[in-house]
Amino acid sequence: MIKEKIIENVGIIYLDRPKIINSLNLEMVKDIENILKKWENDDKIKAVLFDSLCQKGFCAGGDLKTIYNDYLLNDHCQNKDEFYEEEFILDKYVKDYKKPIISHYFGIVMGGGIGLTINSDFIVCDESVNWAMPETRLGFVPDVGVSKHISKLPQALGQYLGLCGESLESSDLIKYNLANLYLDSNKYKEFLDILIDLSKEYEKEELIENLKIKTEKLKTENRQSKIDKDMKKIEKYFSYDSFDKILESLKANKEDEFAQKTLENLKGRYIFMLQVQFEKYFICKNLSKDQVFDLDLKILKYARKTGSMQEGIRSLIIDKESANWKEKSLDQVSLLKVKDLLGIEKLYNER
Repeated sequence: MIKEKIIENVGIIYLDRPKIINSLNLEMVKDIENILKKWENDDKIKAVLFDSLCQKGFCAGGDLKTIYNDYLLNDHCQNKDEFYEEEFILDKYVKDYKKPIISHYFGIVMGGGIGLTINSDFIVCDESVNWAMPETRLGFVPDVGVSKHISKLPQALGQYLGLCGESLESSDLIKYNLANLYLDSNKYKEFLDILIDLSKEYEKEELIENLKIKTEKLKTENRQSKIDKDMKKIEKYFSYDSFDKILESLKANKEDEFAQKTLENLKGRYIFMLQVQFEKYFICKNLSKDQVFDLDLKILKYARKTGSMQEGIRSLIIDKESANWKEKSLDQVSLLKVKDLLGIEKLYNER
C-alpha cells in the first residue's frame, strides 16, 4: 500500500492502494512515518516527495469502511480513536519535518490526503485536481489541521468550503495559496527531473527556493474555475455573521438555482456540526497549527462518542441512504454544547 523509492537525493513515498484511491488506514500511516524517520537522519536524502501510483488521484482520505468496521462497530477494540490519533501524530510530524517535503496533487485529493500534505514545503498540482473536505456529511467537520488553512481564506469562501464540502480546482489552489505550482500533467516528469537535479546541489530552504525559480517556466496560467463563476453568489450567501442568517438567506431566494442547490446540499449534512464548523472558521484564525490539530482531534472524539461519526459513515458509505441525525434542525442545536466543544465563551455573532 506504500512504496518507497530513492532517486539520486530524493526519497519518494508512493501511495499505492488503487482500488480505493489510496484511502489511508493505520498500516499505511505507520509505514509512512517509519519511512520518514528512516530518511530524516540519512544524509543522502535531501528532500521527500509524496506521490501516488493510483491513476484516479492522490488520496481519497481515510479508509472509512475500515474505521466503521474495525473501530466504531468493534466491541473488542480497546482504543476506538487509534487511527485518528496516529494519523494526527504523522501529520504533525510532516509539518515539522527537518527536510523539505514536496507533494504531487492530481485527481482526487481529499480529507486525510490533504492533512498529510497541506503543510508541505512545495505542492505541485495539475488540471485534474478535485480538492475537497466533505466531512460535515460524515458527522464531523474538516479535520487533520486543514481548518487552519481554511480560516485564512476570505470569509465567504472559507465558510462555503467548510460547510458545504465543495471542491477546488488547481487554479483555486494557486489563487488561494494552497499550492505552489500549477502545471499540465504532461510536464510533471520535467518537474520531477528538475527536483532530482536540484537535490544534488541544494538542501533545506535553498532547495525549495531554487525549485520555485527553476519550475516557473512549467507553470500553466490559471483558468476560470467553478468557484470563480460562483463567487458573487458565494459572497452573497456566506458573508453573514451567523449560520442561521446563511440558512435564512438561502431559503429566502427560492428563484435562485445556486441558493436552492446549496440549501439541498446542506440539508444532507449534520446541522450540529455545521454550526460547529461555522464558529470554527473564526476560532482557527487565532490558533496555531498544533492547536488546530488538537481541536480537530477533540471534535473527532466527540463525534465518535456521540455516534454522529458512525451515522455519517453508515449513511453515506455503507448503506448509501439519508442520515438520521440526532438534531435535525438548527433550533434543536444546543449552542452551549457548541461552545463547550470549541472551548469558547461566546459565539461569533455574540461578540
